[in-house]
Amino acid sequence: MLTEAQINRLNEKLNEQKMENEKVLQGENSESVPEEGTGELSSYDNHPADRATELSERETDAALNNQAQAQNEQIEKALQAIKNGTYGICEVCGKEIPYERLELVPETLRCTDHAEADVQDNVETAEEDVLDPGIGADRGNEEVIYDKEDTWESISVHGTSQTPSDVPEEERVYHETNNGPDKA
Repeated sequence: MLTEAQINRLNEKLNEQKMENEKVLQGENSESVPEEGTGELSSYDNHPADRATELSERETDAALNNQAQAQNEQIEKALQAIKNGTYGICEVCGKEIPYERLELVPETLRCTDHAEADVQDNVETAEEDVLDPGIGADRGNEEVIYDKEDTWESISVHGTSQTPSDVPEEERVYHETNNGPDKA
């Protein structure tokens, strides 16, 4: 069980972190360009790398702001738990959270066993939603592995650099009769 002195110390740490996050959210720690731009009248003389640097700094600030906002939400929950008298007790299993863990992550409301309970293990990016699964995909009961021939068939649909002289005569006749202009 946490002592009153430990709770007070953790309460101070939570409030200090909350104030640091507020500074980040207000832009006090930012060294990047303000959102309205660099103050130059024209971007004509700027090198594309300069523009990329500005964009990168803005993206970094946005990521830091998102992280600070999320941490402040967790801090608010922890401060509320201190007021309710439930701070230091895992909200999932009801076991006591060790003081050492609370010192390292004072905004936590879960023990180490349940720390990742809300995190999705199978998070997919937007690109993965539209990509063909390809190699390693679940192919049902098919016992044949995805090999070089399958790869060639998949990519040759988009065209090849072969000329008619690259294709043997018997294949040319087959393609001309089954796929070419002679097909009825």
